[in-house]
Amino acid sequence: MKTIASYDAKSRFSEILREAAAGEVFVITRNGQRMAELRPISPVVKQRKRGMMKKVFGPVPTDFNEPLPEFHEYQ
Repeated sequence: MKTIASYDAKSRFSEILREAAAGEVFVITRNGQRMAELRPISPVVKQRKRGMMKKVFGPVPTDFNEPLPEFHEYQ
């Protein structure tokens, strides 16, 4: 954990942000008093679940892979 003054944090924000993204934690001070912490966040990863759209589309019919009837007349 690094401590940095607010003025330095403002002037070196891009650099500090890169370091925070890499895992570093910063305590930002003003007049020697702790004011804030800057820390990395863990990315939100949405897990897809098998069958999650069943409620919207319903079950897949058994004849799903069969040719459509309108294509039989062209054969």
